[in-house]
Amino acid sequence: MSNLTRPPETTLRRRTDLSAGTAFVTDWALEQTSGTAGTSPEAPVVLVVGFDGSEPAQRALDAATELLRDREGMLEVVYVAQDPPGSASSTGLETSAAAHDVESRLAYEVRARLDTTEPSWHFQHRHGAVASELLDAAEELRRQRGPDATVVLVVGGSSNQHLHVAGSVPSNLAQVDRFPLVVVP
Repeated sequence: MSNLTRPPETTLRRRTDLSAGTAFVTDWALEQTSGTAGTSPEAPVVLVVGFDGSEPAQRALDAATELLRDREGMLEVVYVAQDPPGSASSTGLETSAAAHDVESRLAYEVRARLDTTEPSWHFQHRHGAVASELLDAAEELRRQRGPDATVVLVVGGSSNQHLHVAGSVPSNLAQVDRFPLVVVP
């Protein structure tokens, strides 16, 4: 049954009321969307960037680099590996070798994109649920830098429409609302 023939009470609707800490990047609002509009431009900012090598992740990395142009701060680029649901690691060595290959490729890609840029950066690999691991990385950086540190999450928008219904990383991060969030389309 299509949405056109469904009774109005069963029509599926996409959530559009993202939290106030969520911003979608556009060229004209890039600086304001960094979640730092209320802080001094001289105050250092730590941007935690979710990176999996996809096009949206590459755009997020580029936008995060742009956010730090002429501003003190650093990029923490985080790759989160996930086990497929229901997978058993009976082939742990093969899985480990494949995961290491992916991590090495992504670290190389990040290095190639950022070595010629100004902000300092660090690449880390984590294992688990993407949104949870990005939040954990941000919490760790806030603890290291103090409670007044400005830590902002930067992620690419989902390229798959069905994930908007099932729950994408950006929507999961927006629901938690512990850090300013920049979603780069």
